[in-house]
Amino acid sequence: MSWRKVRRIVLFYSMVATGIVTAITGLVLYFWPHGPKAGQLIIFGFQKQFWQDIHTYLALTAAILIILHVIENKACVRMYIRETLKG
Repeated sequence: MSWRKVRRIVLFYSMVATGIVTAITGLVLYFWPHGPKAGQLIIFGFQKQFWQDIHTYLALTAAILIILHVIENKACVRMYIRETLKG
């Protein structure tokens, strides 16, 4: 298998994994109880600050992976832009 193909596979699955975990942590944070001492609650063994940190770092990682994906597929991106602006 070529290095380029391995790079694309790793990039794809990394984007999928970070996207799914970011969505899950976002849902956990969205449904987290509000009010005094809500940050001290423990859900799945972790406090709210941990969930916020993981969500933030994974969202940043996902954004970086998306940028790398666009760079890796720049020929396709150019073609899409050319085809959509043609019409």
